[in-house]
Amino acid sequence: MRHNYFCNLGFSLKNSFDFFLRNHINFSRKNYHENSIDLNNFSYSEKQSELYKNLKSKYDLSLTENSSEKIFKLNLYMLNIFDICFSKKTDRNISVLDIGSKNWDYAKSEYTFFKSFNQNFILNGIELDPYRMNSNFYNRYEISKFYTKDLINTHYIIGDFLEHKQKYDYIIWILPFITESPLIKWGLPLKYFKPEEMLLHAIELLKEEGEMIIINQGEEEYKIQQNLYAKLNIPHKLYGEINDDFGIFKNKRYCSKIIK
Repeated sequence: MRHNYFCNLGFSLKNSFDFFLRNHINFSRKNYHENSIDLNNFSYSEKQSELYKNLKSKYDLSLTENSSEKIFKLNLYMLNIFDICFSKKTDRNISVLDIGSKNWDYAKSEYTFFKSFNQNFILNGIELDPYRMNSNFYNRYEISKFYTKDLINTHYIIGDFLEHKQKYDYIIWILPFITESPLIKWGLPLKYFKPEEMLLHAIELLKEEGEMIIINQGEEEYKIQQNLYAKLNIPHKLYGEINDDFGIFKNKRYCSKIIK
């Protein structure tokens, strides 16, 4: 345990230096682009075909179909989660927040879902580390421009979520840092490891009757998330594992929801 502490501390110091550099240099290639999938040559398994047909019967998939194969599958997976977990509010203009958007390569699934029942909505994504470089020498911010370029009233916000004050009807939080190791692995300093504070702040940003879904990676993190709910006395609903019919992820993903 002591060894892990000093290892994480050492990596955190390195991450602090790297984080400072990339946020002041902001280097990236420009004009990121991907070719769209050719659905005529795309083969589905029986499960994949069933999921696709089910979603297509409920949603306009034109945006998600205008994507590469990998992103097409990712957006279908995410859209399925929203379809399962979120209720639909049609009686007011709505606002949506995605916490920790990274490249925001699933933004089209969020836009498609909320547009299906409410034409008047704002979709915001917030990212603390937007200038982290991908292996192709595009940073997250530049890549996000490509994935959100056709999405009206959609904004990629650069900043610390804990300093964000706007209220929302829906919040989406994918893979929150609830243990130190993933945060260190993704290049952030340990000072940003604040799972309790961030969860309470997210709930504070929910409007009355607002809904937030949280997606965890692996059963162990899912249990830690549940322990966090219990410790903070937060009512929630568990959805368990969300099947990855397209085989996108290495590890299983689990979902839970908070209703304010």
